[in-house]
Amino acid sequence: MKIDTLKLVNFRNYDNLSLCFDKMITVFYGKNGQGKTNLLESMFYAAFGLSHRTNREEEMMKFSSEGMSVMLDFKKDDGGHSVKIKRYTENGNFHKEINIDGKKTTAKNHYGYFNVVMFSPEDLQIVKGDPSLRRRFLDMEISQTDPVYYDLLIRYRRGIRQRNSLLKIMREQDCSQDQLDIWDEEIAAVNAGILLKRLENIKKLKEISIPVFSVLSDNSDSLELKYELKGNDGNVFYPENESFENMKDFYIKSLRERRYKDIVQGNTGIGIHRDDLKTYINNTESRSFASQGQQRCCALALKLSQIEYIRQISGEYPVLLLDDVMSELDQYRRKQLIGFINEKVQTFISVNERSLIPDFNSSHYYEIEKGNVRNR
Repeated sequence: MKIDTLKLVNFRNYDNLSLCFDKMITVFYGKNGQGKTNLLESMFYAAFGLSHRTNREEEMMKFSSEGMSVMLDFKKDDGGHSVKIKRYTENGNFHKEINIDGKKTTAKNHYGYFNVVMFSPEDLQIVKGDPSLRRRFLDMEISQTDPVYYDLLIRYRRGIRQRNSLLKIMREQDCSQDQLDIWDEEIAAVNAGILLKRLENIKKLKEISIPVFSVLSDNSDSLELKYELKGNDGNVFYPENESFENMKDFYIKSLRERRYKDIVQGNTGIGIHRDDLKTYINNTESRSFASQGQQRCCALALKLSQIEYIRQISGEYPVLLLDDVMSELDQYRRKQLIGFINEKVQTFISVNERSLIPDFNSSHYYEIEKGNVRNR
């Protein structure tokens, strides 16, 4: 997969920008606040229909403008394609339109059509940050290559919202709990489906990430991954090979056991939205006991493994976006990272200092200053 052109209209600090890319590595360099990250954000937005920086899409529109658009022309193994996302105001309301190859489409059909992996300084928190970051990592990785998983996530989030609303009503009113049986059955089934797909993903992720981590750590450390399922009463489990029926029964039983507590709290306290991806370096939990360097090495291994995972499932490499991470890595890991992606993965890198990226035959440089892009 390779981006040929990027066109922006009123996106962040870019009025009207058109760039062509003919190299495998493109470097955007310049001081902070000039618009380097905005370029990578626009590519991420074209892939997922959302930003990696904000939940408010209107923040991406240039100040005082009434609309914006992002368009990419790119190649896949089956030929050339395009994706265009427009966001505009009409009668005071925001509207969003997604086009693939010139035809309107839905967010569901758009997700996974153009594959991207992004690594930013925030991703260093995958290892030492909140479990929600690791769940998001899994969800984005699997959803790009598995439409069924994407559908299950939508169903699960809708079911949790409905069940939580019902729990709040029951907390305030004396009414029958029979309606909860319906939602418990639905949520338990979707929970089981998502869990099994996550476990399948982690098996593949381990096969890829452990050797990558070994190289990045110069063979001095070892990595292990485990999926942690949180049950009732503080119990935790580490499932590996489970059946759908057994897991569905587990969730139904667990939901019913804690029903009174859920009603009191007004939310659902068990499910895949509570689980975690645990990482261990040298047999100790990396979140609490690994050094900062080891944690960064682990995060980098997971992101690089995400690239290879997508290639194995889809048959081609995604586009890689590296947003200001080179300054966070030492010289050895920068060299290993560039060596991993060079000539294989089309990569866009933002850095403050051009010298952080060694010259390659496959690299091209742009200097970014106050929204102006200069070919260097």
